[in-house]
Amino acid sequence: MPIFSNAPPDLPDGYIFRIVRTPATALVQAAVTCDDAVGCETHFANNRTIPCEGPDVCAFCADGHSRRWHGYVSAIMNPSLEHVLFEFTAQASDTFKNYRLLHGTLRACLFKASRPSKKPNGRVIIHTAPGDEQRIRLPQPPNIRRLLCHIWNVPYNPEQPTRMPRPPFKSIKVPDNNGDGRYTADAPPPK
Repeated sequence: MPIFSNAPPDLPDGYIFRIVRTPATALVQAAVTCDDAVGCETHFANNRTIPCEGPDVCAFCADGHSRRWHGYVSAIMNPSLEHVLFEFTAQASDTFKNYRLLHGTLRACLFKASRPSKKPNGRVIIHTAPGDEQRIRLPQPPNIRRLLCHIWNVPYNPEQPTRMPRPPFKSIKVPDNNGDGRYTADAPPPK
């Protein structure tokens, strides 16, 4: 006897998300499901977006490929209700950044993204408005960093910090400002 259900089983690790970019002539309307954006420097190489590993170790940087920052938020598309990753560039990120500063979270942020020039590489303009999370029920956000690693086929490391900290100084050298090998706060600066 078959066992019937009204929904398919969850896919492992939720790898069903697709990346949505702002099209040239259409409007993207969605509600953000995550608390904050995730982004990184990327290269467009081999006909796809690839994350940059940093100028000292990145083969694409060494080959002279330019890099650009791309940001991502998880969002529910309107009207399809598909849960997607929305991609945006640094130039379009201020709207999300300002919304986050004003509201403390991006979750339930309603946004519209368009390209007023109607060109495929035209500037993206994002308009935001607060959504009522009591009225619109949003699913839990995915682990965006893990999804991006899966899409880009790179290892996921949950221990990696969101922001790369500045490397520690091996030593700090303070200039001698009084001629005896010591720095004194009240002595005049060296000339």
